[in-house]
Amino acid sequence: MSAGTTTPNSSFAGSGAVRTLYREEPVLVVFGAIMAAMMVPAFVALLIDTRTFNGINVWIKPLKFMSSAAIFLLTLALFMPYLDKADRERKSVRAMVWAVSIILLLEILYITYRASLAEASHFNNTTTRDIVYYALMGAGIVTATVMSGWFGWLMLRAKDKITHTDLRFAIAMGLIFGCVLGSVTGQYMSSQSNHWVGGLQTDAGGSFFFGWSRTGGDLRAAHFAGLHAMQGIPLLGWLATRFVPTKTRSIVIAATVAWTAGTLAVLVQAMMGRPLF
Repeated sequence: MSAGTTTPNSSFAGSGAVRTLYREEPVLVVFGAIMAAMMVPAFVALLIDTRTFNGINVWIKPLKFMSSAAIFLLTLALFMPYLDKADRERKSVRAMVWAVSIILLLEILYITYRASLAEASHFNNTTTRDIVYYALMGAGIVTATVMSGWFGWLMLRAKDKITHTDLRFAIAMGLIFGCVLGSVTGQYMSSQSNHWVGGLQTDAGGSFFFGWSRTGGDLRAAHFAGLHAMQGIPLLGWLATRFVPTKTRSIVIAATVAWTAGTLAVLVQAMMGRPLF
């Protein structure tokens, strides 16, 4: 570390962590908070509404997507300060931040609306309208995922001097590979008629919390693993900076290779019709 370097979000360790995060990236924080807040009425609906779809309560899917969107937006908010200051202030970057936030909000609103009707939001080709909406959802989520990968690329080529350059490298790798793996698995899954491969075509009796099939392959598992490289690889990088700082970059590279191999293995296992658990 050199005396002239800075640390993004260095005050996060104090009691003003949330205020600091909001000051650094207010748009992503606000939209992430909205997603989290939407979980409250959805959870209440889960408790009082007994209707089911694909064998589970109709409100489980919106809750999952709300939590996923909140985590995604808040992850980006936490990582954005690792961009160069000039990049953070670019109009294109600010536009992308708004675009990602609005796209995810619209996706969640649509998923929640279809769930309230006990109807499918994904893999729904019943009418022309359903086909169009499904295509728009796919385009929206691909756009948001690619944007996060672009942010990672900007971090990879960043030149501002900071104390945690290796951590910034880990964040960049996580965003880039989360984008690639999430997009590959998501595109393959969306090209199928549903997310099951063999086994019973129902979410009833699925694995704890995630609901992945226990009787056959489930393409959602690989998509989940791929997308969450965005959090997993940076987390491993952060741990490395704390315990083995001189080997952080090597550990991040090894973790990226392992995460990629693991995601592809889970995808192949699902394609063969075998349950993950």
